[in-house]
Amino acid sequence: TRLSQAVRTVREGDYAHRVAVEGSDELSELYADFNSMTETLQKTEEQRRRFVSDASHELKTPLAAIRLLADSITETAGMDDATVREFVQDISSEAERLQRTTEKLLNLSRRDDGARGDCVAVDVGETVKSTLRLLAPLADKTEVQLHCEAEAGCLVMAPEDDVYQIVFNLAENAIKYNVQGGRVDVSVKRENGKVVLSV
Repeated sequence: TRLSQAVRTVREGDYAHRVAVEGSDELSELYADFNSMTETLQKTEEQRRRFVSDASHELKTPLAAIRLLADSITETAGMDDATVREFVQDISSEAERLQRTTEKLLNLSRRDDGARGDCVAVDVGETVKSTLRLLAPLADKTEVQLHCEAEAGCLVMAPEDDVYQIVFNLAENAIKYNVQGGRVDVSVKRENGKVVLSV
């Protein structure tokens, strides 16, 4: 009866439910096996939720950039051909980033250890400059001025797309939640052997 009740509880989605194991007979072994099974189910469910959360968060950044650039092209009357080509190239770059992020998330979903992407030497200053170029149309809409001060050679070892995502999210929020005619200052510098990014 206890085991039947436990099965119904787990079937309703409570994977944290366990049966108290008492004694050392065959029924106790069955309880222990049941608990082991529910523990595995619980871990699997936690991994699934983490994957969904990671996917929604990481895919949002390149999608936001693509939409921003596409809106700028369609809404800006008389945009010169060189600027259009530059924006289209940026859209292509963001699409490639989206593909890499998707592949990374799929690989992550197949692994139990939650490992992240490969770390490479990333120039944070250059990442900031390219990101602010992407966000310039958004800033122009609300007349927000963008200022960047980046020391040369501010390198960190990290997955490149992760650094970009951090910079993009911080800078985009600074623009979106600013005031009309406001200002966003972004700086990158070395301090005590570390790279400091300030928005």
